Amino acid sequence: MFGLLNKKPLAIKKPDDESFRRGFMAQLPNETSVEYIMDLWRKHPFSFKVAGSRKTCLGNYIFKNGRHYISVNGDSNPYSFLITLVHEIAHQHVKINQGLFKRMPEPHGNEWKLHFKMLMGPLLKGSVFPNDILEVLIPHMRNPAASSTRDHALVKVLAKYSHTKEETGVYLADIDDGNVFSFKGRKFKKLYNRRTRILAECVDTKNRYTIPGIAQVEVE
Repeated sequence: MFGLLNKKPLAIKKPDDESFRRGFMAQLPNETSVEYIMDLWRKHPFSFKVAGSRKTCLGNYIFKNGRHYISVNGDSNPYSFLITLVHEIAHQHVKINQGLFKRMPEPHGNEWKLHFKMLMGPLLKGSVFPNDILEVLIPHMRNPAASSTRDHALVKVLAKYSHTKEETGVYLADIDDGNVFSFKGRKFKKLYNRRTRILAECVDTKNRYTIPGIAQVEVE
């Protein structure tokens, strides 16, 4: 009994756990952004995961069993990673404040846009983003889209900072309607945007498919 009483209590991980900080430092562009995200996490904790490459999304937010879960694709460049992470944290804040709304908020409706703009505001400065990104990102944040891939100018400027060869390809969302492109060994014609997905027609079969806007394609 006395031996048990003399044992030290198990260490409890606090929100400023260094392993958590190191995880953010490996993905985010600079110390300023790391400190800002850590501060958001301290106020509203969430479980976080750096995910593998996903063709359907850049990040994800889930609320399950009373807990908040956020993941961001690890193959994103640091600036894209930061924007996507704040995008998902904005979803968390909408969920936290859901009881204040008279109706169920739309996934990327006015409530989400309001939180996203407020959360991104302190980051829109030269100590976080390069000037060429700020020139495009600041106008983008006045009325942010459901996916950053819908803003062709933002996609292009972020691609300049990509650290993998694959990321420098052409995004389907970035080409004009009517263009023919190759994707997974087949030729398609882009028809029009459907939120984060694109309606395209197979040139050979005339069958129609929806393809993620972040899919990388070769324009014919």
